[in-house]
Amino acid sequence: MLKVGIIGFGLRVSHMASAMKEFSIPYKIAAIADPAAEEIEKAVREQKEGVYGRRKIDLELMQDTKYFVSADEMLDSVDLDGVMIGTRCYLHTEMACKVAKRNLPLFLEKPVAITFEQLKTLEKTFQNVTAPVVVSFPLRLSSMAQKVKQIIDSGRIGSVEHVVAWNDVPYGSVYFNTWYRNYHEVGGLFLQKATHDFDYIFYLTGRKPKMIAAMNSQRIYGKRDKPFDLLCKDCDEKMDCIESPFNLFYKRFRGEKVDWNDWQKCMFSKEIKNEDSGNALIELDNGVQVSYTQNFFVRNQKVGRRGARLYGYKGTIDFDWYRKTILVYDHVTPIVETIEFTGEMPHFGGDRELVFDFLMAMKERKPSRSPLSAGIISALTCLWARESAEKRQFFEVKMP
Repeated sequence: MLKVGIIGFGLRVSHMASAMKEFSIPYKIAAIADPAAEEIEKAVREQKEGVYGRRKIDLELMQDTKYFVSADEMLDSVDLDGVMIGTRCYLHTEMACKVAKRNLPLFLEKPVAITFEQLKTLEKTFQNVTAPVVVSFPLRLSSMAQKVKQIIDSGRIGSVEHVVAWNDVPYGSVYFNTWYRNYHEVGGLFLQKATHDFDYIFYLTGRKPKMIAAMNSQRIYGKRDKPFDLLCKDCDEKMDCIESPFNLFYKRFRGEKVDWNDWQKCMFSKEIKNEDSGNALIELDNGVQVSYTQNFFVRNQKVGRRGARLYGYKGTIDFDWYRKTILVYDHVTPIVETIEFTGEMPHFGGDRELVFDFLMAMKERKPSRSPLSAGIISALTCLWARESAEKRQFFEVKMP
């Protein structure tokens, strides 16, 4: 039986740890290192199956789990086959480097780093590590992206000569009313969202970025004189504000009742630094240009879209994960092929592929299809996008 250790037992990584059960390969959560270790252990002891304290408690996997506050103590005390890291973003690099010293297979949440210094440390530390690293990039492994890659590689549209990509985020409020609003922990929204999109673009085109210019703006959120820690439920505008739990239910038809929770904070504090829209123009190493845009205030599932157009001389591919379709336009004949996808799977099926890769990394040391090198080049591009937006300059995408 494979023994998994988890550093930072948050909602995302606890979900992914549980998702591995789909493949019927025996494993267990052997150890957890988390500042809330005592609380997690108590939840298991009290048999609180399901989402508890924004974590997924899976009693089947956690009956014999050992709990630690310190990651070092866990790594020194328990014999593990692999480690999953689900900490806050600013700790990803530090914790990954601890695992690197043990040469253990690693599942690492994105972004892999949030500063240039962290990125250089990560690259240097993993130079001689032979254990596979699975970076949490589900979009590149989704069934839709895999089909697009297949079409491109077949030569059907010719070589990709231009890319336009978009990400209109219908759940963008989470980056302003939850812990994601803490800029020093997340590093801005290029690192939070564009890291996925840049990765799949580089993957589909088979190219690396050369130059970048970017802009971002804060047009809606974070522009009022509201306390940073103000909860929606305590605000004197809670019945009128469209972002409040009351109006999420009453006007926007979210949930079965008004939920005055203890975590939703005001999205309009002037201390919030996250941008609510952004754009990047990237030149790839073969001269092809990529245009990318992201928006966080659309807040309507029907407006949400995520995908791209990839233009070749012979044809164009247009795909969108939200509408679950790929359109292939022939430039020579009046033909448009529509490819539709069915089923509902987390991250469009990409999560399933990620956990399978991690299982195979632990079981057979099989190489990852979402390797650390991909995480590094994507984070590097995001960091230069952030730098470009701040300084209003073009930059070469290279390690400083």
